[in-house]
Amino acid sequence: MKSIWLNLPVNDLQKSKQFFRNIGFRENPMHKNAEHLGSFFIGEHDFVLMLFPKEQMGQWLNKDLTDTEKSNEMLINIDAQSMEEVDSFVIRVKKAGGTIYQSPQEVDGWMYLFSFADPDGHCWNMIYMDIGKMPKA
Repeated sequence: MKSIWLNLPVNDLQKSKQFFRNIGFRENPMHKNAEHLGSFFIGEHDFVLMLFPKEQMGQWLNKDLTDTEKSNEMLINIDAQSMEEVDSFVIRVKKAGGTIYQSPQEVDGWMYLFSFADPDGHCWNMIYMDIGKMPKA
């Protein structure tokens, strides 16, 4: 296998594309002008996020999509390099119109994270892990 990417269904493609631009995801130049999809790079290894209209994705899967108003299928994590990066990202997400559902907090003495939902209700965490403080197994 060479690569992996994440496909997300969205209600309003243009709104979702603007949200991800506003929080700092890098738009994939190959699809920058596409009207039927969105594509972004995340992180230093260019993990690919693809956005597709819900109707289109539902046809491909041939089954119902998760109603993110009622449930969630997954939690997407973004690695942060510092607590300050987490705090800075919270501000960007708020300004972009994301929903913060868990404020920044320390967990178990070695993780610092916050959780948010994008405009379509997909759940994300940004997490800083201080490996030096991680409990030994």
